[in-house]
Amino acid sequence: MGNIKLKTKFAGLIIALIAVSLVANLAWTSENKRAQMENELREKGMVLTQQMDAVWEFMASNQDRLEQISYTDDGVYQGLHCAIAGRSIGQLFTSQSSYTTRFVNFNPRNQADEPDAFEARALDAFYADPTCREFYEITQYQGEEVFRYLAPMRIEKNCLDCHGEPAGEIDVTGYAKEGWRSGDVGGAISIVIPLDVYMDNEKSAVVQDVIFFGGMLVACLVIMYLALTYLVTRPLSKIQAGVERIQTGDLDVELAHTESSREMNTLMTEFNEMAHELAGIYSNLEAQVQVRTAQLAEANAVLERQRAQLEEANGRLRDENRYKSEFLAMMSHELRTPLTSIIAFTELLNRNSEPADEKEAETRREIEANSRALLLMINDILEMSRLDAGRIEMNRETVDLGDIAGMVQAVVQPLANRKNIAFACEIDPDVPLITADFEKLRHVLENLCGNAVKFTPEGGDVRLSISWHPECGQVWLRVADTGIGIAKKDQRRIFDRFVQADSSASRRYNGTGLGLSLAKEYAEMHGGTISVESEPGRGSVFAVRIPVDGPTEARA
Repeated sequence: MGNIKLKTKFAGLIIALIAVSLVANLAWTSENKRAQMENELREKGMVLTQQMDAVWEFMASNQDRLEQISYTDDGVYQGLHCAIAGRSIGQLFTSQSSYTTRFVNFNPRNQADEPDAFEARALDAFYADPTCREFYEITQYQGEEVFRYLAPMRIEKNCLDCHGEPAGEIDVTGYAKEGWRSGDVGGAISIVIPLDVYMDNEKSAVVQDVIFFGGMLVACLVIMYLALTYLVTRPLSKIQAGVERIQTGDLDVELAHTESSREMNTLMTEFNEMAHELAGIYSNLEAQVQVRTAQLAEANAVLERQRAQLEEANGRLRDENRYKSEFLAMMSHELRTPLTSIIAFTELLNRNSEPADEKEAETRREIEANSRALLLMINDILEMSRLDAGRIEMNRETVDLGDIAGMVQAVVQPLANRKNIAFACEIDPDVPLITADFEKLRHVLENLCGNAVKFTPEGGDVRLSISWHPECGQVWLRVADTGIGIAKKDQRRIFDRFVQADSSASRRYNGTGLGLSLAKEYAEMHGGTISVESEPGRGSVFAVRIPVDGPTEARA
């Protein structure tokens, strides 16, 4: 619809208006003509019934005169009765026109006066409502559409001689009286008027009205279309031509005013002003482009120098990072050797000789516990430097988590004994063998258990539990403690490098802040996750979930 021209849209709208208007006029004219025809037929029917009723009344009022000459010498009635006269006049009228006239009643003396369904409805209406004076409708009669009109016949005083009381008495015509009273409905005059002539006249009148109305409507709409073309579409075409010239680069455009309307002249004036402004802008555009180009070239030169400086700085940073990683790896390696010797000699000393007193025993425990804590921190630094250097690889093998738990307990138990902390390890019997990196899982559990012991006060509990969850195909490693707990706001950042829940200079607990970061790295390398649930003062629960089948090839 957006690509259709305005004139085409106006033409379509005008055609639609003509069609709708003609249909509406046809329906209105047909309905109006039909109502006029029905009203005219009703008036004719009413006049005819009044005339027939007048004849009937005349015959009834002069019946006594007719009866004086209606008997034979033998006393037999052979006069002209009112009913016979009315029926005869109706037949004469019918024979000279296309109308049908009848006198109908329920239980008539003449079977020819039996009412049909429409006449029966009319009689019921007259009997039910004494004020009802007529009953009419356009309906079907003997397969044709006709106008039917019925008017009631009221019993008057002159009618009582033949139709009054007592009911059942034989009147002068030899029929039993009906027992009617003055004012009763004695039947109805029924008139059937064919609609052929009226329908033809109606159609002719409708056609003439539609032709006249349609002609006037077409003329008005054509005038409107021409006016719209002159007042709207022609000025818009001029504006469109001006826009096309501007699009081709010709900014020297000025539209002449039109006589169509003040609004169009205002629009053309604004268009001319816009074209002049565009011409002014375009004249200064080339100079501005040259200035901006020079500025852009200068900015590019500055960016190029900054890029070179940044590359140089990145090179220095890479070297410094490599030196740092190599230094940390070297220092960690060099520190691990004497620490391992200290721990070994301490264990050998404890096995081969008893301490002289409690102070010496406490000294030995302090040496062993601090050496193991320092060894854990050195191992964390060494592992992190390997991660940074990209030298960490997954060694996938079949792993028995019971072996890992035993090794972790051997390392952590002395630390727990030093603080009088109950350390327990529980493994469900249905835990299967898994595909994983033995050393990395051991490192994860050593860090989690070491942290649990470090942050649990004396007399507390630390529990390592390993369970199998077949519904998700994972083994869950849980380390629970009764330590100081972790605030909600710190639970997300404790897995970052060099971060502890208390990172202030006056913190109570020592450490590198790398243990949980390494645990998270190793858990994710196995395709697993690590999470924490904790409340300050109520301890913490760290859960590591490891897939039994190990990580996918892509993650590995």
